[in-house]
Amino acid sequence: MLIADETGLQFRGLLFTTILISAMGAVMDVGMSIASATFELDLQNPKMKKQELFISSMNVGQDIIGTMTNTLILVFVGGMLSTIIVSVAYGMPFHHFINTNLVAIELTQALAGSIGLVLTVPITAFVSGYMVRASGTSYNN
Repeated sequence: MLIADETGLQFRGLLFTTILISAMGAVMDVGMSIASATFELDLQNPKMKKQELFISSMNVGQDIIGTMTNTLILVFVGGMLSTIIVSVAYGMPFHHFINTNLVAIELTQALAGSIGLVLTVPITAFVSGYMVRASGTSYNN
C-alpha cells in the first residue's frame, strides 16, 4: 500500500478496469461474429422473418459461446502458468496458492468474460436482427 499512499493510485479502480479490459476483447469478437452471421443469414434467405433470424443467430451464438468461453479460460490459465510453476518450485501449499489475490483476480476476469459472452450473444442477435429489418427491406436490396 506504500505506492498507493505516496502516489494516490487507486488500486480498486485499476483492478476493476483490468477486469473490464480483459473481457472486452472477447465480447467485441463475439458481437462482431454474431452481427456478421445475422447479416449473412439475411443475404442467403431474405424472406426469413425477424424471429427466425434471431433464432438462427442464437444458434450460431451458442457454438461461439462454447468455444470462446474455453478460449478465455485457457488464456487466463496460460497467463498464470508461470506463477503456478514458481509457486510449485517454492513448495507453496495448494491451499495457500488458491487463496492468493492473483488467483482471485484471474478467476474474476474469467468469470466476467464468460458472463459478458453469454449476455453479448442474445443482445447482438436481437439488435442486428432488428437493424437488418428496420427499414422493412432485406439487407441485400
